[in-house]
Amino acid sequence: MSTDIGRETTHYQVDNKQWLLDIHGTDYTPNATLDISLFTAAGTNEVQTLTISGSPTGGTFTATFGGETTDDIAHNASAATVEDELEGLSTIGAGNVTVTGSAGGPYTVTFINALGQRNVAQLTVAHEFTGGSSPNITPATVTPGVNSHFPDGYIPSGTVIGRVTSTGLYGPYSDSANDGREVARGLTFAKVIARRANGSLASQVGTGRLIHGFVSPAKLPFQSGPGSLDAAAVADLPGIRFES
Repeated sequence: MSTDIGRETTHYQVDNKQWLLDIHGTDYTPNATLDISLFTAAGTNEVQTLTISGSPTGGTFTATFGGETTDDIAHNASAATVEDELEGLSTIGAGNVTVTGSAGGPYTVTFINALGQRNVAQLTVAHEFTGGSSPNITPATVTPGVNSHFPDGYIPSGTVIGRVTSTGLYGPYSDSANDGREVARGLTFAKVIARRANGSLASQVGTGRLIHGFVSPAKLPFQSGPGSLDAAAVADLPGIRFES
């Protein structure tokens, strides 16, 4: 298929739309011209903390990620030791996490590289502390990870889009926007590749806009950040039935 908006003709093919549960109602997908300059959101690395309370004087703790558990870690271990233990897990791996903080914590755990710019599972912990007053260790997520959006002009199908009031062009939906994109107008029906063969990036590209159908929210390409679905977007799109 191709869509011609006068300035550019961009070819695209229907990709694997696992989020689309049924083709019923998809026979009408009105056109939408995307403003590619709006599809540039960078991802965010997830940051978690491990906080020891109760002033233990001895004992150890462990941390678990993705079903794998570290060896015992001393209650007053350095941040470097905690980092080494986490990197030793096959579910994390070397170079994919940094740990900062004082010996004995609090420890700040930042997921990077292969685990960066995405939402990752919360670390879980167990301890065998001694001494102190009801010692404990508590994990927390302080900065949720957000997927890197729209790399190199690639916009996947299933991206939630809104319409910029001043231009009539479409960009990624965001409930916090104030230019018209705070109202969801549909989902991109096909993936878009705005990078031309000569390496330049098209400024505007057309695609189809899904406004009817059966959609699985859990299988949409973005679970947070620009272009993702939230409760307000669901309310804006009564023609789409969202099913778990």
